[in-house]
Amino acid sequence: AREVFGVSDDEIDSGMRSKAKMINYGIVYGLGDYGLADRLNISRGEAREFIDAYLNRFGKIRHFMDQTVEKATDEGFVTTLFGRRRNIPELRSTNGQTRAMGERLALNTIVQGTAADVMTLAMIEVAGALAATDLKTEMILTIHDELLFEGPKSEQNELSELVERGMIAPWRERQPPLAVDIGMGRTWLEAK
Repeated sequence: AREVFGVSDDEIDSGMRSKAKMINYGIVYGLGDYGLADRLNISRGEAREFIDAYLNRFGKIRHFMDQTVEKATDEGFVTTLFGRRRNIPELRSTNGQTRAMGERLALNTIVQGTAADVMTLAMIEVAGALAATDLKTEMILTIHDELLFEGPKSEQNELSELVERGMIAPWRERQPPLAVDIGMGRTWLEAK
């Protein structure tokens, strides 16, 4: 939020944080001025200014997006950072809307596909580590980028360390470092 709005940390409120998150994710996932305007309840002109300012401020993101689309168009596919491949024939369409959809698919696949790969590998890592212990805790659910466990309160500390190691393991030495937040509670709501 600080970088997107050009303000100091103490000026940031939850609304700014929420808008910055929408801008960050939206732009990389191919959200245009119309979609951003609708989500932030602002004019299309303001949304276009946000997008332009964002891409000027974070030039490497624009470069990543342009390079990804160009390479995907040439090759007809993209791969996640873990090597999973997705063919995107839409990129070779003569229809502009279909081609634009292909561009969004290319970007989205790399970002969300890599996140899905990390979660899948983390789940496997954590399940294996958990099975190798005498803990009674069980992994019961995955929700987007979260794992949900159920077990005795007495196992919280050991489980926290095991889960953090397992969640980070697939990312290894990549940059930026992967951060893991762990919450505990009697209910999922309390744990968040």
